Amino acid sequence: MTSDMDIGLDDMKEIIDEFLVEADELINSLDTNLVKLETASDDLDLLNEIFRAAHTIKGTSSFLGFDQVSTLTHKMEDILNKLRKSEMTVTAEIMDLLLQSLDTLKQLLEMVREGSQETLDLAEIYARLEAALEAGDAPADQTAAEPTEAVPAADLTDGSPSSPAAAPAASEPSAVESGPAQPTAPIEATSDRPAAKKQPAERKATGEQTIRVDVNRIDSLMNLMGELVLGRNSLMQNVGKLGTDASTDDVERVNQSAAAINYITTELQLAVMKMRMQPVGKVFGRFPRQVRDLARDANKQIELIISGEETELDKSVIEEIGDPLVHLIRNSCDHGIEPPDERVAAGKPAKGTVWLTASQEGSNIVIKIRDDGRGLDVDTIRAKAVERGLASKSEVERMPDREVFSFIFEAGFSTAKKITDVSGRGVGMDVVRTNIEKLNGMIEIDSAKGVGTTMAIKLPLTLAIIQGLLVESDKEVYILPLSSVHETVKTDQAHVYYVNQRPVFRLRDEIIPVINMGGILRNRTSGFTMTEKPYIVVVGLAEKKLGINIDRFLGQEEVVIKSLGQYLGATEGVAGATILGDGRIRLIVDLIGLFNLARRLS
Repeated sequence: MTSDMDIGLDDMKEIIDEFLVEADELINSLDTNLVKLETASDDLDLLNEIFRAAHTIKGTSSFLGFDQVSTLTHKMEDILNKLRKSEMTVTAEIMDLLLQSLDTLKQLLEMVREGSQETLDLAEIYARLEAALEAGDAPADQTAAEPTEAVPAADLTDGSPSSPAAAPAASEPSAVESGPAQPTAPIEATSDRPAAKKQPAERKATGEQTIRVDVNRIDSLMNLMGELVLGRNSLMQNVGKLGTDASTDDVERVNQSAAAINYITTELQLAVMKMRMQPVGKVFGRFPRQVRDLARDANKQIELIISGEETELDKSVIEEIGDPLVHLIRNSCDHGIEPPDERVAAGKPAKGTVWLTASQEGSNIVIKIRDDGRGLDVDTIRAKAVERGLASKSEVERMPDREVFSFIFEAGFSTAKKITDVSGRGVGMDVVRTNIEKLNGMIEIDSAKGVGTTMAIKLPLTLAIIQGLLVESDKEVYILPLSSVHETVKTDQAHVYYVNQRPVFRLRDEIIPVINMGGILRNRTSGFTMTEKPYIVVVGLAEKKLGINIDRFLGQEEVVIKSLGQYLGATEGVAGATILGDGRIRLIVDLIGLFNLARRLS
């Protein structure tokens, strides 16, 4: 008897977990689509898509006994039903109410996720929803008041081996994931009950295309894939040596087998990495709502234009990039875009525009946030930098504008004349830099006063298996993440000179410090002594750049980052190690640590 009860509890936990995953997807779609609805109030397809998402959450939460969730979504559904029947009109006040209800719904779902037995006081939001409903032209249609169990009941007879509660939440996967709305004829019918009968068949057809896999299993597969890549590299190197010793049929066959293994391993590696890939639109989806709220709070008119949201990134990068983008979007809306009267006076349209774009460039992804606002005031930034002691007056006057812009990433740096709820404390851009650094990314700023600002973030597609640049310095071989390498220059063609006894060189309009990597990693100030090394590799991290003086390049190789373990893992400037094809262990440079060492020793 106990065993049966345990199985029941396990099954229920699995059902709830599935419900929460699907509910999150539906909530994200609601967040985005409600903001779209405000500017496209006559889009019936969009309204139907919003209605279906709320209806699905209501039905499943009712089946699982989450009364507050089902009651709140039911009241939201009543209003949505009146909107789609043209018995109410979309107004800013109605949208504020629906979005506030959605925020409350997020809180309730978070409490479900945490297993909390507490309840929220929803009397106020219920009263506001009911008041809005009563203010409509006609009583709520019976369609929205149909029994909440209708959809789950249909699923219980579906005969599917999947959980009965998980299916309703998955009723509209294409509406959430692929964008286009499903055919809306069943929703527009007089009664929703025929639609409920048709949905399980649609759900079954789309559900067979995907399967949910625990992320830990994918991580384990990635680790095995890493070992296979190391074995492949070793095989290819040894086969290459074998080919120079003899030219027999046996050697030719070995070469063909090795080439086949190389091809299959590369394809398998790409397939495994794609399993961890997620569209960056998963992060972008939160910003239309954010921009809408910021614009209303600041009495501004702002349009957000998003493109490239289908571009894919590794899950670990997706999880880290959200916070930096939040701060950059808030800065564009608060500091960048001017109030309507100020824009009109400057000869601009009253409505400002923020562009958020993503694109893939080789093994990197580039995310740009651009606005047509007032731009950065380089003179104000120079004055603030001198005031805070970040540089002397003569130094900032000699700096090119792009280098001056990098001061805004310093902790506590702000040029805002007043502190608001949105910004002005000088914390946001510091967070941006920290998160971008953790991802071995780079950020560049381009701005013109009165024209606008562009922030470009360059990130590696994945962090587990990287393209590495093998370099030799002082008879030691190091591996630099290729995604962080800006360019290479010959030392004799670079104008190297000393500032405060530290070597620097000019690259176009930038002054870049130069280090001897071997000396820096050994914690010696000799790392700032220029020796007879023929090359300088320029690497970037967030907005900073550094030149590394090296003896020679050894090529490019795909490397798997391996931890140095408990005793050596905390070595500053070293991210880990890898095993090359010849069996030798080489260190992979941690650019965050390298920059910190260079700054501290200087």
